Amino acid sequence: MKQFMFDLVIIGGGPAGIFATSVAHIKGLKPLLIEANDYLGGQPLMVYSQKDIEDYPGFTKIKAYQLIDKLIEQFKNTKAPVLLKTKVLKCLKTKDEFKLMLSNKQTVSAKAIIIATGPGMFTPNRLDIKGSNQPNVQYNVNELTSYKNKHVVILGGGDSAVDWSNELSRVAKSTAIIHRRDEFRANGSNVNSLKKNGVKIYLDSLPQAINKKQLVIENTKTHKRTIIPFDYLIVQYGQSIDMSGLSVFNNLKLTEQKRIPVNVSQLTNIDNVYAIGNICIYDGKPSSIICAHGEAAVAIRHILNKLRPYDKKIKSH
Repeated sequence: MKQFMFDLVIIGGGPAGIFATSVAHIKGLKPLLIEANDYLGGQPLMVYSQKDIEDYPGFTKIKAYQLIDKLIEQFKNTKAPVLLKTKVLKCLKTKDEFKLMLSNKQTVSAKAIIIATGPGMFTPNRLDIKGSNQPNVQYNVNELTSYKNKHVVILGGGDSAVDWSNELSRVAKSTAIIHRRDEFRANGSNVNSLKKNGVKIYLDSLPQAINKKQLVIENTKTHKRTIIPFDYLIVQYGQSIDMSGLSVFNNLKLTEQKRIPVNVSQLTNIDNVYAIGNICIYDGKPSSIICAHGEAAVAIRHILNKLRPYDKKIKSH
């Protein structure tokens, strides 16, 4: 990267961070987007990529991954720089700027920072049994056409596991769900749909091993073992959230729920550090992508006004 001085560094490549970078570039600022993962998209791409979003303007409904694709397309058109697989290791504040030491051994300077990390960096909780380290063991659901006429097995008992079991049953040749407890921790109507959709249910069961494309499970009460063949094994054991990245900001105020309080301009308690999206909190805040985009626009406008103040000596004609 040739340029190391920026007007603005945006930390977090989810919907809020992607859009904030695009808007900043469109408004004439020089932004840099930093993302810890090796892809852009954040929580929607990691957790619910195939689910419909029904409250985004201009669309009756749109899949989460499709919306992310649109945001990335807009972002790429701006040609704004992005660093993937990069973390901020240290942040030093001087009178006029911030210096950020990055995990790729670069140091960048910026006049303002936007934190758009969502609730943190998501890492799927992994399956730790013999044979689980193979490509057909997945932690995210791909495009549904990938599973057409395939044997699909899903591990987990929460909403994501149940929802995906119902969704994939529409295209898969067979679908099974395995949960370690005697009942699911999901919406009741969706649980009832499992049998209607022909999903094979294994409760009180734990995976023991994988032999090629065969999953061995054991009933925790009877200790009976069952072998289930599969083409794809999808693990839905939830996500671990890493919020350690916020520790680089000295004296940054956080709530007990690990959210960053902001004012009407999305400004935190640190001057020239802003927060948008699910990481920030204020009275009456809704949790939605469109809200995060509004917050991005507000923060960019405030930053723009500070960095490019209107010259009162210029009179309109």
